[in-house]
Amino acid sequence: MKALLVILLCSICNKQIVAQLNSTPANTTYDIAQMISVKAKQKNLGAIHTESNIMRPTAGKGGYFLRYEKGWVYYNPRLNQAFAIWGETMKKYQAANYEMGWLGFPTTDPKNTPNRTGTYQHFDGGSIYYSPTTGYHSIGGAFKDYWSKKGWENSAELGFPTTDEVEIFIDGYTRYQQFEKGTLFFAPNKPVLYSNNPNAVTPPKDNSNQFELTFTPMSISGKENGALEIVDYIDLYGWMDIRVYQGNGTEVIDADGKSFSLFNIDKSRYLNEETSSRGKLSFVENNNQYKRFYNLSQTQINDNAYIRITYWLNDHDETSADDYLKLQNNNGSWRYNNGNHPYKEIKLKEIIRNNNILNINDHLTDGSDYVNIKYKLQIKNL
Repeated sequence: MKALLVILLCSICNKQIVAQLNSTPANTTYDIAQMISVKAKQKNLGAIHTESNIMRPTAGKGGYFLRYEKGWVYYNPRLNQAFAIWGETMKKYQAANYEMGWLGFPTTDPKNTPNRTGTYQHFDGGSIYYSPTTGYHSIGGAFKDYWSKKGWENSAELGFPTTDEVEIFIDGYTRYQQFEKGTLFFAPNKPVLYSNNPNAVTPPKDNSNQFELTFTPMSISGKENGALEIVDYIDLYGWMDIRVYQGNGTEVIDADGKSFSLFNIDKSRYLNEETSSRGKLSFVENNNQYKRFYNLSQTQINDNAYIRITYWLNDHDETSADDYLKLQNNNGSWRYNNGNHPYKEIKLKEIIRNNNILNINDHLTDGSDYVNIKYKLQIKNL
């Protein structure tokens, strides 16, 4: 009877090991499986969960994970180590899209904070912190750097985080995060701004409230159906117009006091010059003549100021009707300059969200011939 019991126990034991490792020492995954198994035992995660009896590769390249009754174990390929994760921390990790999100793979197990009641777990891209009075919150980037220099949760200025990051667009600031004793604000190309108000949702006022918007043409290229992909084969005429408007629709005149089309190629003028020079599209590329500058206040940016780009471009066809090249992915059409023309709108907040620089490629086509116009929009503090 004892012999039979020993045989049954060994059979169960071997089944669990095979189910978890499912490999041999010759396989590269064997050591990883061993790490995961050891970590699960260290953290008392219980038996392997019924959802899968073997470790599985993560969506993030090189990683593995295995779920247990009381948590998960993740293998971090960068550190070549396995880490446990469980409970509400795992829920926050899941909400951030696991290792594919901004947190990345875990780099520690859950740990207790050293001086105050709470827990934390670090990841490749940030951390998740908990205290009984503030709950679970993630933190990373510039906010985590600032917080760490002030003493983490022991900081007299901040304490534990009480929110995750929140997106805003106020006075050039794009995010804030609240803490027990204060609030941090982030803006591209500025140091983190501190407020001693733990409930603040707007940054403290500073004097950096004047900005310059710059429009810079970068390149223009095109192709006629059946031709080589060089711009000389497009016999282009028409215009491109840039206008800047406040949120209420009032136009913002450029720094030179002008408001006009960026360029305008007359059909007869262009075609008359065609025999001597077909490369008319090069008028935009790297030409400072076509740059535009606009002086803007922070209030205008906050109130949803926007740029509107409108085109009316055509490719002359010697054998049939000229080809109208329509702006693709446009935001609508408006009655403008003796016609109904499609336009693209870009909110200034979108430029700020993209670290104050936005590179755009507008594609215009009739279905076969096409033109691509690339330009850069940039906002700088004055």
